[in-house]
Amino acid sequence: MGISSVLLWFLAGIACFLVEMALPGFILFFFGIGAWCVALVLAVTELSLTSQLLIFLLSSLLTLFLLRTKLRTVFLGGAFEQDDSVVIDPVEGTGVVTDDIIPPAVGRVKYGGSFWNAVADKTINAGTPVDIIGKNDLTVTVRPLNSAQEHDNE
Repeated sequence: MGISSVLLWFLAGIACFLVEMALPGFILFFFGIGAWCVALVLAVTELSLTSQLLIFLLSSLLTLFLLRTKLRTVFLGGAFEQDDSVVIDPVEGTGVVTDDIIPPAVGRVKYGGSFWNAVADKTINAGTPVDIIGKNDLTVTVRPLNSAQEHDNE
């Protein structure tokens, strides 16, 4: 008694998925999908080995070319969603100092719905409203709000 072709293709698909987990190429995944496509077709009808290999090749390559870029960003961490509660742009805005900023040390500012590391030219105490004048990675540059108004009046 032999193993059915459906089971062989199904197991070949699982083998491709397992090897894909060990190798960082994100290509064998699509050969696993191709093997499963052949298993699905064989579950419905009988095909020659040549037809099976042709379905395997076409379905593997088709899914590889159509889905690899999109799925690669999803599975390998390239995809991200921007949280609407955090306003990052524009850089200009106002915030409130939550931890004293004593140069050259870094303080903290609540800005755009989130807490940011903050630097300033002079000491700013907690609770002081500030104007955001720049951003470098996860650190914002601030100045007291009243000094920003004085600077504009000059």
